[in-house]
Amino acid sequence: MKQKRISAALMSLVMALSLVGASGCSGTTSSSSPQLTSEPASSVSTPIVSSAPKESSNAKKSDAATVSNEPAISDSAPAPSSGALLKVNYLDVGQGDSEFIELPNGQTMLIDAGNPENGSGIVSYITSRGHNKIDYLIATHPHADHIGGMATVVDSLDIGTIYMPRTSDGDTPTTSVYKKLLTSIQSKGLKINTAKAGVSIVNTGSLSATMIAPNSTGYGDLNQYSAVIMLTYGKNKFLFMGDAGNTSESEIAADVSADVLKVGHHGSKTATSQKFLNKVHPKQAVIEVGSGNKYGHPTQQALNRLKSIGATVYRTDLCSTIVFTSDSNTITVNKSASSVKEQAPPSSKASTGKATLKSNATITPKSTAPAANNAQGITVYITNTGKKYHSAGCRYLSKSCIPISLSEAKAEGYTPCSRCNPPE
Repeated sequence: MKQKRISAALMSLVMALSLVGASGCSGTTSSSSPQLTSEPASSVSTPIVSSAPKESSNAKKSDAATVSNEPAISDSAPAPSSGALLKVNYLDVGQGDSEFIELPNGQTMLIDAGNPENGSGIVSYITSRGHNKIDYLIATHPHADHIGGMATVVDSLDIGTIYMPRTSDGDTPTTSVYKKLLTSIQSKGLKINTAKAGVSIVNTGSLSATMIAPNSTGYGDLNQYSAVIMLTYGKNKFLFMGDAGNTSESEIAADVSADVLKVGHHGSKTATSQKFLNKVHPKQAVIEVGSGNKYGHPTQQALNRLKSIGATVYRTDLCSTIVFTSDSNTITVNKSASSVKEQAPPSSKASTGKATLKSNATITPKSTAPAANNAQGITVYITNTGKKYHSAGCRYLSKSCIPISLSEAKAEGYTPCSRCNPPE
């Protein structure tokens, strides 16, 4: 009997020590922030939020952003209902990128947020469409023309899951735009999940969104860190490239075939290589670019490559915000195609290429038709219903924007618009 009492006492002591140990680990985990989880330490790779200050043990959870290297899993994501629509809004933010996606399961996704001055306009556009939450917020890479308006988005809307890529030490930005975004994320106590190949953003029913890049670190070029996303709804596929260039393209091993391609790096000559395009072979391509930008985007090289595979091209500098709609089988678009012959003005006519997104996303571009030696070489624009021809950027092109040569327009009886004064 005495031995039984001793054994019982020893068992009670062991259980008590186990409970103390479990409680101590839990307390340590919740009070230390930011935290890196599941990946070994590396001398060359640090989280993109590498400058967040350490907290004291009694700091509140909301005082700093938590960094996680584990992919977020959206267990609660609902499946799309029968007949639900996917809407992809390619926002006209000037020389920058922003795509607002209304998922068919009722959730929302925002990929990039343009320049700093675009933030309030993006928020207005989203709320005007009946949304006050971004379920999945993705910063493809930390350049100001992609994350500039994101702090305003974080401050103004409810945010679910945030993704950003990791960078190597020497590539981590220190810009005020980047720091402002971190501050906004920290103020809400949100966690930043690492954007990298293999991350599943959402996967439910006929709907999935998966990251297929970046595949490396140590690029020495922030553009190559861009999160590349494949969005699939039923039979339809949309590919978003951020500013990923030829280096990142060559590393992507996943199937990249897609119906709609968001062209990488605004149509730069160092992105959208012919080899990569042949794999994607999109039916439609969208170039988000600012009119009169100083970089000469989109380049003629990129436009020629798109033309060679027969892709229909849409440009935000010519036709403002563009909305694609998918019912999981068929894709429709609310704007007419842009001419693949069009090229942004050279750097000698440089401007900022910036635009301010209005709540109804009908920004009037400021581009002008390129000069030519004769009417056959001059491109003007007509609408689906009017009998006037216009210069690119005319207010009357907000609903339809059909390129046509000046000589053809005249031959078909079109007359010049008195508002935009196109070439005669």
